[in-house]
Parts: sequence; structure tokens; C-alpha cells
Amino acid sequence: MNKILFFVITILFLIGCNSKNDLSNSNIKKVDYILCDSISSQMYSEQEGYKPNEGLVPTPEVAFKIAKTILIEIYGEETIESEMPFLITLENGIWLLQGNYKKEGITFGGEAYIEIRKSNGEILKVVHTE
Repeated sequence: MNKILFFVITILFLIGCNSKNDLSNSNIKKVDYILCDSISSQMYSEQEGYKPNEGLVPTPEVAFKIAKTILIEIYGEETIESEMPFLITLENGIWLLQGNYKKEGITFGGEAYIEIRKSNGEILKVVHTE
């Protein structure tokens, strides 16, 4: 019964999104996402979420991709690119990522810093020092 209900809700959801965004026109450019106000967390409230043993952010590579996306959105691509390569460590289940400030004679200051929980990807802190 739950599977049938979930199927019906999913179909209604897709119809709701497509009725506001006519994707049948071949002249429309491919998009990566569609804003859709018919999505509801209640649709998935009874579903057990995926929880891998190694966490949702299992490697420094994944942590860096997340961090870079967020930091560029906040501070701009030029700023974050200038701080490459980032320093990354895992401390008590939290990925710590820090930009690498490259001004002669200064070893600290002027870098981005972000903390990401390994288990669920929660962003705990975002800072940019001066």
C-alpha cells in the first residue's frame, strides 16, 4: 500500500512540476534544475535515508568540492582560486579546509576557512580572515 501511495504522490509531483515548466519544446536549452514548489519533505518522511558507513563526505576530494562551491558563491571565484591549494584535515569527524594565503612574509591571515561534518555534510562554519 505504501509503495502505491508513494508512486501516486511521485506522479502528481511530476505533473505539478511539468505543468509549470513546459519541457516539451525542443528549443529549450537543457537545464540542471527546475524550481518546483510542489516538492515536500512530507513525501519522504517515512523513507529511511541513505547513511553510508564512511559518511556522506567520505574523502578530502568530496569535502573540497563542497567547500569550493560554497566559498566561491560567498567570496568569489578569483578570491578562492588565489588561495589554492587548500589545506585539508579531518578532526573528530569534521573536515577542516583552509585557504593557502601566499603573501610574502605572512603565514596566516586573509584565507577562507570552512568546517564540514563528514557524516552528513552539514556546514558548521564559514569564515574568511583578514
